Amino acid sequence: MLSYLRIRNFGIFKDVEVELGPGLTVFTGETGAGKSMLVDALMACLGQRTSRDLIRTGEERAIIELVATLPPAQGSQEPPPGEPGGGDAPDATEDPLGPFIEGAHEVIIQKDILPDRSYLRLNGRLATSALAQELGSRLVDIHGQQEHHSLLRPQRYLDILDGLSRSSIQPVRKEFEALYRRRQEILAKMADLGKDDKERQREIDLLAYQVKEIDDARIRPGEEEELREEYLLLSSQEKLIELAERCYAALYEGYGPRGAALELVEEALESLRKCVSIDKSASAALKSLEQAALELEVALDSLREYRKGLALDPGRLKMVSDRLDLLQKLKSKYGDSLTQVLDYAEKAKARLQELSRAQETLSELRDKLSGVEAEMLKLGRALSELRRKVAAEMSSGVTSLIAELGMPGGYFSAEVESGEEPAPWGYDRVSFSFTANPGEAPMPVHRVASGGELSRLMLAIKCVLEKTDPVPTLIFDEIDAGIGGKAGQAVAENLRKLGRTHQVLCVTHLASIAAAADNHYLVSKVQEEGRTYAQVRLLSLEERVREIARMLSGTEDPVSLEHARRLLENRGK
Repeated sequence: MLSYLRIRNFGIFKDVEVELGPGLTVFTGETGAGKSMLVDALMACLGQRTSRDLIRTGEERAIIELVATLPPAQGSQEPPPGEPGGGDAPDATEDPLGPFIEGAHEVIIQKDILPDRSYLRLNGRLATSALAQELGSRLVDIHGQQEHHSLLRPQRYLDILDGLSRSSIQPVRKEFEALYRRRQEILAKMADLGKDDKERQREIDLLAYQVKEIDDARIRPGEEEELREEYLLLSSQEKLIELAERCYAALYEGYGPRGAALELVEEALESLRKCVSIDKSASAALKSLEQAALELEVALDSLREYRKGLALDPGRLKMVSDRLDLLQKLKSKYGDSLTQVLDYAEKAKARLQELSRAQETLSELRDKLSGVEAEMLKLGRALSELRRKVAAEMSSGVTSLIAELGMPGGYFSAEVESGEEPAPWGYDRVSFSFTANPGEAPMPVHRVASGGELSRLMLAIKCVLEKTDPVPTLIFDEIDAGIGGKAGQAVAENLRKLGRTHQVLCVTHLASIAAAADNHYLVSKVQEEGRTYAQVRLLSLEERVREIARMLSGTEDPVSLEHARRLLENRGK
């Protein structure tokens, strides 16, 4: 259940807090006041992409916080091994939300929307929109203003039907989808290997050349770095010899107008020894200079050895240069690094082997395909059986409910037809038929249902859904579109019934729905310092009377006020 919502700098909202309770809660207000934006804020927290344009003008970011009580753990919904959808599939049973909600009684969701990015947190930890959507599927079922129009799109019917029994159908459907992907991969490989002999031979020749070219190079891991270091050293020999000789001359032979460093140091030592013979306090300086002279002798010996090791070797330099050129040529063909070149060679060898034994491989693939398709057929039949059972329950449940929703004698039917060619969801196609009038033959929903009928049909489907596969919270954004009078009253009564077992949030313009609510919030616009923003306020009983009167007639005249009071007094009767 959702318990708290705070919206800051989002659209027309500056800073709004809403405490949400159980039962039926309605949000009313003038058109454009921001009612549906409340639903947008909820959906943003539950992973829906949100436009940066909704950041309130002049603000750096919009922040939406949502607190929800988590439903009790139900355990794994996967069927046991041996049942449809059962088996060893550890990735299907792992809960991606576990690290975020394990052991928690509630979850705090925060969505920050900035001009250049958005990010979302679950219980203080950064999370992806996909995780928020997964959480949202467990917490809420949102019926937007246009969702009932999905009944006008027959391609959506199968998803609607499957949604009525997620716990039983979805695990099997996921396993079928995995098999379907495997089948497509096998078919793609078979098509690849089934190319004509000349084309296959051309690819074999090319791969054989490429493998030989890489193998002949005898590449060693780390070789390129070693060669580059050696190339730098070899190409710098002439410069190094010159520098070493200049250094040697400066130390021992003299360089420029002054003498050699060693001679100058000896001259300095002689002078310092004379100082010490007169003044013993110069001894420390003498000792340090004598040590420096010894270090200079050692450096000179090392320099002689270094100079001996320097030599121009044009042959080795060319060999290293040619090797680097070869490695660069291979990288330009087969990868950005030598590791990628070697990886390419391994893949080319595997492909070469596959092509060389194409007929044998094709035979193996046909066997695999046969096995996969046999398993798909088994799962497909299980899916069809589950769907037909759900379709029968759906037909009965929706037909019963549409009578309560102001269409007595109306009839709804969901039919499942199985074909031979598989799709990612199975072999089935689903059709919905409907008639609102007794004695009339049912026709496809998308051809005969009016706007108001579509709204009531979708509400009936939602009610059936909540009996078979419930989520704690239902959100209806203007489900009253296109209806009024008796139909509106019937919708109000059914929403109130749903509120006895679920938390129901409803944005509405219909007085009968507003009167049926347990909690009634008014969304209105106010102006402050030249800016307009929306506020959300929980209404007292007398305030509800006035708001419902406004919804009835647009005014608070005595007749409307009396009618509003009667609606409130009669709710639930």
